[in-house]
Amino acid sequence: MALSAHMTSPVTAPVTAHPSGPAARAAARLAVLLAAAVGLALLHLPWRPLTVCLLRAVTGIPCPLCGGTTAAVRVGRGDLLGGLRASPLAVLGALAFVAGPLARLRSLSSRELWLLILAVATTAELYQLGRFGLLGL
Repeated sequence: MALSAHMTSPVTAPVTAHPSGPAARAAARLAVLLAAAVGLALLHLPWRPLTVCLLRAVTGIPCPLCGGTTAAVRVGRGDLLGGLRASPLAVLGALAFVAGPLARLRSLSSRELWLLILAVATTAELYQLGRFGLLGL
């Protein structure tokens, strides 16, 4: 159908980024994690136990996630390097969580996912054992 002289073309709205797009989701995740880290850094509990890790409290052996709370506190105080020293898994895991909406990765098979989890957990455990001087190196 042709437009006559008195008809105008339909008005179209400009295309803009949707506020719930990947960048907005990544920014929201970052804001929540930073707020939690700063909150932990400001929280001082005099009765807090030396460790919140049950495995370490009972056996003296750290778990792969040991240092996560310390890492969050250090990052919340602006000490990123200190956070990485306490728990690279926690800091890098948080960064991966934030970047998740921006990444375009292929889906992993169940077997590949479990192998990835096993490799990351083993690496994190070896790091924590070394950090606590339990590797005898």
